[in-house]
Amino acid sequence: MLTEFVKVAKVGDLAPREMRTVKIDQEYVFIARIGDEYFALDGFCSHADGFLADGYLHENLCEVECPIHEGAFDLRSGKVTNPPAETPVVAYAVRIAGEDIMVGPTGI
Repeated sequence: MLTEFVKVAKVGDLAPREMRTVKIDQEYVFIARIGDEYFALDGFCSHADGFLADGYLHENLCEVECPIHEGAFDLRSGKVTNPPAETPVVAYAVRIAGEDIMVGPTGI
């Protein structure tokens, strides 16, 4: 779990509706862009360990769907929005610092 903010990409690196996985030390973090907003979650589905970035982005619901069993998670909170997933994933705070996309723990 991240304990400080880390640069994961430049603003221009992520197109609207794009998702990707970035590796920070030993952590895999999922990042996504909807419009001008950026979101970050744990990189893996809590149900079957599928890479969330290989799934489907549902912009209108602000969620990502796992590519394996269709479990889905709210991009803002990491809460489960569709089973079979039952356990939320970690949601990270996202900050824009100049042109850098920074991801870190919530509550800082």
